[in-house]
Amino acid sequence: MFCIHCGQELMEGDRFCTNCGAPVGGAGEGMASGAQTRYAGIKKSRKGWIAAIVGILILFIAGAAFGIWMLFFSNTYKTPIRNLVKAIEEQDGEAAVKLIPEQYMEMADQWMGIGKEEMEDLVEAGLKNIAGGYQGDVKVDYEIGDVRDLSDQEIQSLETSYFGMLGEIEEAKEVEFSAEVSVNGGDDMEIADDTWITVIKIDGKWYLDPSLLN
Repeated sequence: MFCIHCGQELMEGDRFCTNCGAPVGGAGEGMASGAQTRYAGIKKSRKGWIAAIVGILILFIAGAAFGIWMLFFSNTYKTPIRNLVKAIEEQDGEAAVKLIPEQYMEMADQWMGIGKEEMEDLVEAGLKNIAGGYQGDVKVDYEIGDVRDLSDQEIQSLETSYFGMLGEIEEAKEVEFSAEVSVNGGDDMEIADDTWITVIKIDGKWYLDPSLLN
C-alpha cells in the first residue's frame, strides 16, 4: 500500500504517512494501493528513459571529443605535410624547421656549422621562393595522393644515409603530394605535381625526411 499524496510505501496499520504526514485509512486505501502501484511503474519508466538519454549524450560528447582530438592533436604521417603547407602559407621558417628531426639539426650544426637560427633563415628564404618571391596572403591548395610504405631494407638504407645520427626510424612512407600556391588572390602557381615526399617516424612522432631541405 502506498500514500496517495507522495507515493511513500505504507506499513499495515499506519494511520498517517511517515513521509508527508497525510492521513491514511478508509476505502481509499485499496484505490491508493492500485494507483500508487501504477504511479511507481511510471516513475521507473521515466527514470529508464532519462538514463537512456543521458547515456546517449555521454556517448555523443565522447565521440565529439575524440573527433576533435584526432583532428588537432593526433600525429599521423599526414601531420608533417599539413604543417608544411601551413608553414608555406605563413612563410614561417621556424615552424618548418620543427618538422625536421632534432637529431638532424644537431648533425647540421656539428658537421656543417649551420645553427638552428641560420637554418630557419635559409628555410624561410626557400618558402618565399615557393611563393614566387612575393609577399602577402599566401594560400596553398594541396592534395595527398597515394602512399607507399618503405620496406625494412629501404628504412635501413635511409638510416645509413644519415650515418645513424637520426637514431632508429620506426616507419617511413612515400606520400604523393600535389599543390598550387596563390598570393593575394592571384593566379595559382603549381609547386608540386604528383611529387613523392618521404615522411619518417622517430620516437612515435612523424617528421619530414631532412633531404626535403636540399
